Amino acid sequence: MPKPAKRPTPKARRATLALEADRCKIDFVVLADFAQSVQGKLTLVGGGWSRHHTMHYPSVLPFGLGIGILVPWSETNRKHPMKFTIRKSEGPQLIGGEAEFEVGREVGTPAGMTQRAVLGLAGQLQLVEPGTYEIVVSLEGDEKRVTFEALPIPAATLR
Repeated sequence: MPKPAKRPTPKARRATLALEADRCKIDFVVLADFAQSVQGKLTLVGGGWSRHHTMHYPSVLPFGLGIGILVPWSETNRKHPMKFTIRKSEGPQLIGGEAEFEVGREVGTPAGMTQRAVLGLAGQLQLVEPGTYEIVVSLEGDEKRVTFEALPIPAATLR
């Protein structure tokens, strides 16, 4: 009979928590009509939507992604890779991209302070058909998903 798994000791749990605290984490991903990041501030236009309505497909969709990343003190002053993909749920990737970001320690930043990096991405996406679409942002083992629905405008509402 197999031995029961050992429970981690308090010291091992603290070490695991410390390692997790020293990793960058995705704080948020917001879908918008437009997103831009300038001097550490994120500007969103038409943010937080989850449905796209149109009469005809294919449809060109202007979109923006606002992304916030928490960067612990020990991970500042170094480059971090991240990537994003947009695809129809359970379908092929429509668009994707990769980037690197780096957060420095500004003069006067308290030692040990976690900082937030904000990224704004903007572009256009061609939706071939109605359905559920998902955006996946990934960073060093962390991942966030945002979904939206592309829906036809019902003919009854056009009268």
